[in-house]
Amino acid sequence: MLDRAAALELLYEHTKSESLRRHCLGVEACVRWYARELGEDEETWGLAGLLHDFDYEAHPEEHPLWGMELLRKRGAPDAVISAIAAHYPAKTGVEPVTPLERHLFACDELSGFITAVAYVRPSRSVHEVEVKSVLKKLKTPAFAAGVNRDDVARGVELISLSLEDHVANCIEAMRGEAEALGLAGTPASGE
Repeated sequence: MLDRAAALELLYEHTKSESLRRHCLGVEACVRWYARELGEDEETWGLAGLLHDFDYEAHPEEHPLWGMELLRKRGAPDAVISAIAAHYPAKTGVEPVTPLERHLFACDELSGFITAVAYVRPSRSVHEVEVKSVLKKLKTPAFAAGVNRDDVARGVELISLSLEDHVANCIEAMRGEAEALGLAGTPASGE
């Protein structure tokens, strides 16, 4: 059985980029937050978030299929593997259906976008990111241009929330893990 410690080892073994590691941690924070809110299995949801892109850097052409196969061999729960498949339906043909699959899909692009918004704050802190700032920047195609806005919109449809509520939830989740995500910011002078 794969636990979080083993999942972190896999992430660090296959992902050398600090920004991609933090992205995976950010998605983990968001899906764990939703798991708690929905009374779901937080560990399973967390593993899916943490490992959804662990093979992307080392195997970009085979992602996520390569990673899914390795996870099968390592004893990852089927729910984790199917959620990873469903986060990239264009490649796998697996559409997000279960609550975990839908929430992983919904949190993936948005958590990265919230990170980008935090990075342009003078403090680089997620604690200063506001929902209205995220919504405004989502309307600016040149800002964090790599974030697929269609996937963000589809994600909120999949989890039946407004964009505003989903953004607020993800900000809250990421604030809870700000230090690990490198988004705690720099303290203001005098603090």
